[in-house]
Amino acid sequence: MIKGRLTDTPSFCVSNDVTDVLRLAKQSYENYLIRSSEKDLEKAVDYYVKAISIDPSISEAYYRLASLLWEKGRIDINSALMQCQKSISLDPNSSIARLYLGYFLKTAGRNDEAEKEFLSAIKMSGLFSSKPRIALGLTLIQNVNPYGNNFKQLFKGLYYFLSGSLLTFVDSYSMSLLSKSFLEDFRFLTFKTCGKILKNFKNYDAAVKLYETAAEKTGKSDLFYSEIAELSLQSGNPYNAVKYYQSAIENSPQNPILWTKLTGVLEMYYQNNVNEIRECYNKLAQLEPTNAKIYYELGHLYIKLEDNFSALNSFKKACELESSNAYYHNSLAYVLVQLEDYDGAIQEYQKAIKLSQDKDWTSIVSQALGAIYLQIKNNVEAAILAYQTAIILDPLNVDAYVSLGEAYQSKDDYTNAIECYCEAVKLEPSASTIYARLGLALWEQDFAEESIIAYQKAVDLNKNYEVAYNNLGVVYLDGTGDLDIALDNFNKALKINPNYALAYYNQGRTYQILKDKTKAAEAYQMAIDINKITDEIDGEEVEERLYSLFTI
Repeated sequence: MIKGRLTDTPSFCVSNDVTDVLRLAKQSYENYLIRSSEKDLEKAVDYYVKAISIDPSISEAYYRLASLLWEKGRIDINSALMQCQKSISLDPNSSIARLYLGYFLKTAGRNDEAEKEFLSAIKMSGLFSSKPRIALGLTLIQNVNPYGNNFKQLFKGLYYFLSGSLLTFVDSYSMSLLSKSFLEDFRFLTFKTCGKILKNFKNYDAAVKLYETAAEKTGKSDLFYSEIAELSLQSGNPYNAVKYYQSAIENSPQNPILWTKLTGVLEMYYQNNVNEIRECYNKLAQLEPTNAKIYYELGHLYIKLEDNFSALNSFKKACELESSNAYYHNSLAYVLVQLEDYDGAIQEYQKAIKLSQDKDWTSIVSQALGAIYLQIKNNVEAAILAYQTAIILDPLNVDAYVSLGEAYQSKDDYTNAIECYCEAVKLEPSASTIYARLGLALWEQDFAEESIIAYQKAVDLNKNYEVAYNNLGVVYLDGTGDLDIALDNFNKALKINPNYALAYYNQGRTYQILKDKTKAAEAYQMAIDINKITDEIDGEEVEERLYSLFTI
C-alpha cells in the first residue's frame, strides 16, 4: 500500500531568540515574494507567530502576519485591519505598517481612508516612498469616474504612479528583491532547460538527479518533484510517481493540479487504495468546491466503500452544481435504489433520461427505470413503456427486449412475450438463457413442440444449464408424454446440480407414472430433504405425493 503524506507543512520555528526568529521570518517572507512557494509562506507565518509569542510589542510582526494570513485566506478583512492598526499603535511612525493598512482599507472599499494612509506613508518614507506612491497612484486612477470631469484626479494619480516607479531605482530593498528574483528565475530556467535536454535524450536517471538537485536549490520544489513523478511514470515506476507527487504536495498543498495528478496515478495503479483516493478527492473538493466532477467521482468511491449515505450526499452536491448533467442524476438514482428510496430514484432516472443526448446510454437508464416499475412498484404498464422507450432508443439492446418480454409475461401476455424473446435471440443467437425464457413462454401457450425446440437449443448452447434440462424434461413429461426422454433430462439436471430439489420432484413424478414406487419414493424423499435447505418448492405437495404412493 502507498502510504500518503497528506498533511499540511509542519512548523519550522526552532529558536527562542526574537532577533533570530525575525531574521528567519523576513528571509522566508522574501523567499515567498520571490518564489511564490507555499512552503516559504508557511515558514514565514510560523516565524512571525513565534516572534509575537516571544515579544508582543514587535510592530513588524503584526502587519506581516496580517498580509500572510490574508494571502492564505485564514482571516477576513476586518481581522487584517485590526492587525495593521495594532502594528501602528505599537509604532506610529512605521511607514510600512501604514502602507499595509492602506492596502487593506482599499480592499475593504474604504478608499478615502486608504488614500490618507498612503499619503502618511509617503511623508514618512521620503525618497524610499516608491511603494506607497505606486499604491496611491493606482488607487486614484482606479477611482476616476469615466463619465465625469476628473482630469485633476487622473493627473494626480499618474504623478504618484510614475514618481513611485522612478523612485524604485533608489529603493535598495526593492532592487535587492528584484535582483534575487532575477537570479532565482535564471537558476530555475537553467535547471528546467537542462532537464528537458536530458529527457529528450532519454537519460531519465540523470534527469531525475538534476531535478532532485533543483528541488533542493530552488523554491520550485513542487514543480521539480512533479517532473520526477512524470518521469517515473514514463519509466514504468508508479510507486515512485506517487512518492514524488506526495513530496510535491508537501511543498504546495493547495495546488489542485498536483492533487489531481496524484489521484489519477492512484486510480490507475492502486485502485484498491480506496481510502487514499477518497482523501485526495476530499482535498480537491476543499480546493475546488464548485467542481461537480470531483463530487461525482467521490460518490463512486463511497459506493466502493459501501457508504451509501456519503455517496448520496456527494451525488446530490454534484447535481446541485451541475443540474444539467444526466450522468450525475443517474448515479444519484442508483444510490437512492440502494437506500430503497424508489420514488426518489424514479425522479432522478426520469431527469437523466430527459437530459441525456446519448441514445445508447439512455436506453440502459430507461431499462433500469423499467426494472423499478416492474419489480418494486408492480406497475407493469409503466415498466412496459420504459422498456419500449429503451428499445426505441437502442434497437440493438438485447436486455431491453428480454426485460420487455418478462413484463408481458408477468401479465400473462405470452404472445407479446414470445415476440420479444424471438427478437432477442435474433440479436444474440448464442444466449442460452433467452432460449430458455422463450421455451417457458411457448410452454405457457401450450406450444409443446416449439417449447422443446427452444429448450433443446438452450442446452445445446450450455451443457451445464440444469434449469433448462429440468424444464425440457417437464415439457416431455407433461406435454408430449415421452417419459424416457423426460427422465433422461431430469437425470442430466441432477448430475449437474445434485441439490436440485425440483428436479428430484419431477423425477419422482416420472417414476410414479412408470409405477416404480420405490424409485418414486426415493426421489420424493430426496426432494423433501433438500427442500428443507433450499426451500424452492412446496414441501407439503411433495409429502402428499410421497404418502399417496402407499395409500390403497
